[in-house]
Amino acid sequence: MQYHPGMILPLLLLACRVETSVIKDTGGLADTGEAPCTPTAWYPDGDGDGFGSDSVVRVCEAPEGYTATAGDCDDSDATAFPGATVACTGGDGNCDGNPDNADADGDRFLGCEECDDEEPASFPGAPERCDGLDNDCNGSVDDAAVNAPTWFLDADGDGHGGSITATDCTAPAGYLASSTDCADDNPSVHPGADELCNDVDDDCDGTIDQNAVDAPTWSIDYDGDGFGSTAYTTAACDAPAGWVIDTSDCDDAAAAVNPAATEVCNTIDDNCDGAIDEDSAADALTWYLDADADGEGDAGLPTLACAAPAGYVASATDCDDADSSVYAAAAETCDGLDENCDGVADDGALGADVTCAAPSCVAILDDGSSTGDGLYWLDPDTDGDTADAWQAWCDMTTDGGGWTRLYGSLWPYWWDESDWESVGAAEDDNYSVLSERTWFADSAGVYTYRLEVGNTDTWNTGTRAHYTWWEQAHDAFSDSTDGSDYVYVAGEESTTCYGFNGLHDQYYLDAGDHCMVSDVDTNDSVGCWWMQILPLSQYIDATSYPGYLEGYDGPNTHVWQSLSVR
Repeated sequence: MQYHPGMILPLLLLACRVETSVIKDTGGLADTGEAPCTPTAWYPDGDGDGFGSDSVVRVCEAPEGYTATAGDCDDSDATAFPGATVACTGGDGNCDGNPDNADADGDRFLGCEECDDEEPASFPGAPERCDGLDNDCNGSVDDAAVNAPTWFLDADGDGHGGSITATDCTAPAGYLASSTDCADDNPSVHPGADELCNDVDDDCDGTIDQNAVDAPTWSIDYDGDGFGSTAYTTAACDAPAGWVIDTSDCDDAAAAVNPAATEVCNTIDDNCDGAIDEDSAADALTWYLDADADGEGDAGLPTLACAAPAGYVASATDCDDADSSVYAAAAETCDGLDENCDGVADDGALGADVTCAAPSCVAILDDGSSTGDGLYWLDPDTDGDTADAWQAWCDMTTDGGGWTRLYGSLWPYWWDESDWESVGAAEDDNYSVLSERTWFADSAGVYTYRLEVGNTDTWNTGTRAHYTWWEQAHDAFSDSTDGSDYVYVAGEESTTCYGFNGLHDQYYLDAGDHCMVSDVDTNDSVGCWWMQILPLSQYIDATSYPGYLEGYDGPNTHVWQSLSVR
């Protein structure tokens, strides 16, 4: 800085004032009445460019022409000061200590041609880089830097950049260094997100719905019945082929076994409910309580089960399950009870006891009460009073069965007068209930008779040699006939005395030795007594006629005879 001669005296006077002020401030003896101050450094700015030379004056207030900033290398040139734009004139226009036409940083640009001759990376046309410098000297730092990184817009704010980019040395607001977001319009889609079953690549790994956290667990359906087991499972959004969501199959190797199957009686838990062949099985049988253990159950107490529970039977035919003697298969007895549960008391027991006496043997047969050949109680008058009932032998098997035995004799006990009364017991060889004969005619008065004779044993143990089965429409005791009411049915017909034409015994009391001599039928000769029925006493002698039924091609010797009615 250059000083003019006229400026020296004022400066000296200013200095004296400053000094005096300083003394006042520090407690000197002079008292000018001014307040003390703190001196400040001021620099003379001769060219008024705002920068002063390095000369300093310390006073309380800035002297005229002084500035608080030093560093002006030429205080006579207002265009030269620190940071000024320089021209290539050779001076130091920017006060950097280098000539304006020098290349201080060796970047081949003169200091006057570049923006920073101390930085070799900064010069006009240099590539701008992200280094905090104005490399290309365009007045902007790090603008359009060639090494500026690419930033990616995080449009959905999920912390992951998308496909929209920006290039800058520093990240613009909302931009990130990564571009891993595959759907930047959806904040729930980004790397690291939970993959869900939604047909979206939530975690941006390039696959959709793979390993989704909400994927259901599928079970293999090995038998293809629509139900799976827990033996093999897998997680997937959609069911793999052959896999189902259900895990309730208790036997995945049997398609017929599953929770929807029908339980049947097969010792298998068909419907997977943990029970085998329970009472609800589709083919469960109905069983009935058999409280009296007679083999038949009560229809009113049924239960369903595959097998009979203890105390139950398949039959429901017991009409009284408290009485073991009463059931459908029981034999009806004559006791006023319905033992066989058919709704009728004593049926099937007809003839079994005097109180159940039957009209005839054929009535017993027709009733189904027959138990085979044997003794049965009869009350042919059917008046309800069984006081006059009697026991008879019933032939239930021969010639259709139902024959009531009226008479029987074993040689030498042949017919006599007492035979027309009740003689002997029904099971005896010599027996007669001819007195009851009239009850066995039908409504038209017709009798059906059968006469049998045998050569050996008895009527009950031997085999008959001959028999004749016929019908006649008159009573053999009270009526006489010419034989015109005789009807042959089966067996053998007698040819002696013009043939057999029925049983006629009206005058046996007057017949003398032979029961029918005086009762000669039309066209019969005296003495044709052969079936009226036998002589009252031995005819001629035992050698000639030891007892016989005449008419089978000549006299035949017979040991026994039996007369039955039906």
